Amino acid sequence: MAIPRWTWPDTDDPATATELRDATAAFDALSDPTRAAILGALFDASGPLSYSALASAADVPDNGRLNYHLRRLDDLVDHSSAGYSLSARGRALVEGALDATEGDRSRENVRSPNR
Repeated sequence: MAIPRWTWPDTDDPATATELRDATAAFDALSDPTRAAILGALFDASGPLSYSALASAADVPDNGRLNYHLRRLDDLVDHSSAGYSLSARGRALVEGALDATEGDRSRENVRSPNR
């Protein structure tokens, strides 16, 4: 069944395949509770977090699990000798998600992936 033209957004600039791929990656990052907790911990941090501080803040005690999710968040998380922090893209993604949901930016409202 075809989608009626009147349901399409009023734009002459449809999304490109790259934009849709980027959006899919963003939804993938935010849809996993562990990745959301990692992004939330880094968003709330006042500076870069060490590996152990990030594991504690995100409540991910299993090193293998944390490593797996950090690899999946490669373009959203920066790693340097100072520790882990959100990349500009990661910060924009978290801020955009919070703005879109009009959510409270406090960690008190973020559930741990282990609970």
